[in-house]
Amino acid sequence: MAHDDPLARPADTVAASRATSTDRGDPSSVPRKPGLLIRGVNRRAWQVTLLSLGGWLLVNMDGSLFNLNYTLIQEDLGLSNTDIGNLYAIIYAVGAISTLLSGPFMDRFGRKPVFQLCMFAAAAGSIMTAGAGGLAILLLARGITQAGATTEWMAGQVMVAEEAPASSRGRLIGFAQIGYPLGFFAGSLLSWLIVPHFGWRLLFVVGVVPVFLMLWARRGVAETERFRAEARAEEQDKSLRRNRFAQLLAADLRRPAILAAVWHLVYAFGVAGIISYLPWVYEHFGVSLEHTYISSAIATGLAAVGYYLCAYVGERIGRREAAALWLILGAVSGALLAFQGHTVVLLTVFYSMVYFFTIGHITAAAGFAAEVFPTRVRATGANLVAGMEWLGFVGAALAGPRMFAGIGYTWTLIIWLVICPLIAATCALGMRRVAPGTALEEIAR
Repeated sequence: MAHDDPLARPADTVAASRATSTDRGDPSSVPRKPGLLIRGVNRRAWQVTLLSLGGWLLVNMDGSLFNLNYTLIQEDLGLSNTDIGNLYAIIYAVGAISTLLSGPFMDRFGRKPVFQLCMFAAAAGSIMTAGAGGLAILLLARGITQAGATTEWMAGQVMVAEEAPASSRGRLIGFAQIGYPLGFFAGSLLSWLIVPHFGWRLLFVVGVVPVFLMLWARRGVAETERFRAEARAEEQDKSLRRNRFAQLLAADLRRPAILAAVWHLVYAFGVAGIISYLPWVYEHFGVSLEHTYISSAIATGLAAVGYYLCAYVGERIGRREAAALWLILGAVSGALLAFQGHTVVLLTVFYSMVYFFTIGHITAAAGFAAEVFPTRVRATGANLVAGMEWLGFVGAALAGPRMFAGIGYTWTLIIWLVICPLIAATCALGMRRVAPGTALEEIAR
């Protein structure tokens, strides 16, 4: 990426002249030793960050309601294990497709439209899930929900990256990413409180209420200035709008695009297995569904600390390095879970460590994905990464039941939680280093 695409220079130059002029006068852009308290962040950046966190929390809360209770839905609707595996694979495929398509859309028409539309999809799918009477309606409902949830992730992360000052970009992205474990934490608590008394359908009714509140809260969010500057440059030179995916394969971006894609594909294949089939894993070790709710709540609640800590470490040593470190520590945690997780207490401890490190690395990883590509293809590149994650989820959904039956739970967990994180860490370390606090426009050159 040291030699930028000539077609990109006019756009990047225009974007830089407008987007960084404010940063240079902002005290938050002056290099300083990062602290745990984020200073120098204006109201607009905080607004986008908090609304991104809230949206990511809500869509993942809905996802966790299904992940934790699919065994009850399966029994109620008379579905087989194969039906569940195929349903997971199809909805994850829908997520991958919607993510890949939304990237070029965001680079062409703006970040805000997707930022809002994904929440509408999540709300509609959740309501349909509550009323599902068979596999077809359930599949349609979860597909709509998944399309909204997957596009929500990078729509929010790209907006946060473009609004945040360079000195605190990683921490704000990391803060927004905490919505993922907090969503699963909220879903675990809701399941524990509601399911034993009212059944699984009420869960999805209750879960949709805060989504409408989030839609109302987001009505005043403005488009990012970096995108506006890029759009003005593209109005002057229409050739800058050439195929966004083709630009990712140009000489300056090919290596980071391929390594990032493999990194997130392999990582996601591993974590998707344990997240999607957690009730079966715990059941294999003799743990009840109610205790699974509690264990998941503890693990995801503690994970929020790991998420933010990884983002903080990333601003000190670099997001690439922090992500690789967390993945390696996560692989150690996964080995402990695979070999020693034979009681609910040990499962909870080691699953908490996996969530803390392996899944928690995503705060640094998402920040790296949002900054390693220039503005002209930032959403396309970031959503390529997200799309590859959902393809990893598809693979895990299809392979999970077959792996359990073929090689057993221990070896399945070793592949998911040890081998996959180590491969992902190797890919991360093979990418170009981005020094902490570097302005986005400097990275693009």
